[in-house]
Amino acid sequence: MSKFVDLAGKLDRIPHLDLSKKFDTGLLQAELDSIDQALFVPYKSVSKRHREMVAKSWQGVSLISPDATLHGDLSEEYVGSPPTFGWTSLADQVPYMKEVITELGGVGQRVRLMRVQPGGRLAWHRHGGEVSTAGESGRFNGAELRPNWYELIVHVPVRTNPDFSYEVAEVVSYQIVDFLTEQPAVHRKNYPAGEAWAFNSTHVHNVFNRSKTEARYALMLNLDIRMRKTFEIVSKAVDRYIANGEGPLMPGL
Repeated sequence: MSKFVDLAGKLDRIPHLDLSKKFDTGLLQAELDSIDQALFVPYKSVSKRHREMVAKSWQGVSLISPDATLHGDLSEEYVGSPPTFGWTSLADQVPYMKEVITELGGVGQRVRLMRVQPGGRLAWHRHGGEVSTAGESGRFNGAELRPNWYELIVHVPVRTNPDFSYEVAEVVSYQIVDFLTEQPAVHRKNYPAGEAWAFNSTHVHNVFNRSKTEARYALMLNLDIRMRKTFEIVSKAVDRYIANGEGPLMPGL
């Protein structure tokens, strides 16, 4: 099993991971305030059932995207070979955010600045296929690795509030629980502004802005743990999390 697959298997079991990277909140917020709010457009949910609700709650603009477009990447739908990512025209306006993205290994990967409106939330969902990266030689119960096993969702809140919650539900619990009589095991965390956190997207997850007045803004990075800079940051954080018992380890997928 490669070191990358081994790391991905550990990440599958950690709901929220502090990457021990803290950035200047004042600089991040000043750059956010320089951005025309009209550039934030609704996210295009692939789920028709939740499309209107998600669009009302969640808007964004890209800093790195396919073909360097500001709004062409606000969905997860791609057809054909993986796209080529580039900095958008907005990136030069936010040089400190570019530094943050570069320090986390995000150059060449999808990066968005996302807003969740007061009272906003998404639908409970998960990314990738049904198989984990656990098992010998990158196989799990005879199945191949899920196609996006190397992807890691990282959030750096820029402006947030105490009533915002990142939530991860253990996928097995979510699938078998009787919602009339019990609740699935849910791990909740409020990420502080200026800190980089890995948000588990292979288990069922959601976000809730329970503030009635304050929007939450965050950099959302889709990182690749096979990239050296990202691998070094994430592997150190995982080793520390496990050695120090910083949080729960969820069941395998």
